[in-house]
Amino acid sequence: MVEVKQLNSASSSKLRTLARGLSPAYLRFGGTKADFLIFDPKKEPAFEERSYWLSQVNQEHSVDMLYTFANCSGLNLIFGLNALLRTADMHWDSSNARLLLDYCSSKNYNISWELGNEPNSFQKKAGIFIDGWQLGEDFIELHKLLGKSTFKNAKLYGPDVGQPRRKTVKMLKSFLKAGGEVIDSVTWHHYYVNGRIATKEDFLNPDILDTFISSVQKTFQVVEETRPHKKVWLGETSSAFGGGAPLLSNTFAAGFMWLDKLGLSARMGIEVVMRQVLFGAGNYHLVDENFEPLPVSDHYFPVIKLVGTKVLMASVKGPDRSKLRVYLHCTNINHPRYKEGDLTLYALNLHNVTKRLQLPHPLFNKQVDKYLIKPSGPDGLLSNTR
Repeated sequence: MVEVKQLNSASSSKLRTLARGLSPAYLRFGGTKADFLIFDPKKEPAFEERSYWLSQVNQEHSVDMLYTFANCSGLNLIFGLNALLRTADMHWDSSNARLLLDYCSSKNYNISWELGNEPNSFQKKAGIFIDGWQLGEDFIELHKLLGKSTFKNAKLYGPDVGQPRRKTVKMLKSFLKAGGEVIDSVTWHHYYVNGRIATKEDFLNPDILDTFISSVQKTFQVVEETRPHKKVWLGETSSAFGGGAPLLSNTFAAGFMWLDKLGLSARMGIEVVMRQVLFGAGNYHLVDENFEPLPVSDHYFPVIKLVGTKVLMASVKGPDRSKLRVYLHCTNINHPRYKEGDLTLYALNLHNVTKRLQLPHPLFNKQVDKYLIKPSGPDGLLSNTR
């Protein structure tokens, strides 16, 4: 449920403690820059490189540091391999991946794998066009490599395409037909708005929040047509693309998009949602440069500890239903305060005034614990302090 693109201080005990609070979860090491990384086991990191995670991921030390961080935090590591390495006939060149797999095997690391990030945009970012069928063949090649190593039982996820628009849908269909059998879950990415032009009103607009529903439906339709019953994961997501929206994606306001997406994902059958980003990249991080949780985290941490995996249906009656969004789960049975049979209802109020919800009659005489999350300080919804 967390993606890391840059991690300047993986050895920080404070950051590990915060990450441990998310466990059990996934730590995805991927993103655009992962498609430009080369693993060189012979290279020694220079002193000045030690504070820049992405510049040093090509050394053994970097892989060790990443795995140690994930392992000590109780997170399952997913590593994205470079898919832009190509042979003369445009097949995937797996030689560098073999070096990395051999090294991780020698250390007995437990890692899951991806190949490529948003392949629908390869031509734009690297001048290389790869169709879905070829990408499927590349995944089959990676699956064979894993089968010949200690990673023969490792999970493989993909293809991490962008949102299901016309060309991307075509790529996803042909990928799944060619190589969908070898992946454990289908992964795709979603962002609501352009971070360069997004406004506070966008973050509170129910029509924008509802666009996620149609994207999920399109993705499931493609999967059911090509690989029925294959699991669908949201492999990367946040509020705004392009690094997030400055002064918005890291504030209290971003929590509405985030919690609504979690609720809709659970309701529509997406089992895993990987949040962009834990630390150090763009404007949508959960933790700041001093390892202090940002306000968007305040929405997130209480909810994931309270909700269980069983999802129930809930809705609001009345004229305000589009701006009063409710989600209902069986409560997490591992929570020390609650027991089996308890329910967790969380509600998002997109109005700028207080609204009151009346629970159904069967719940009138039940004990209710209420957790109210509000912004603090003079900046209100735009606060980035806790």
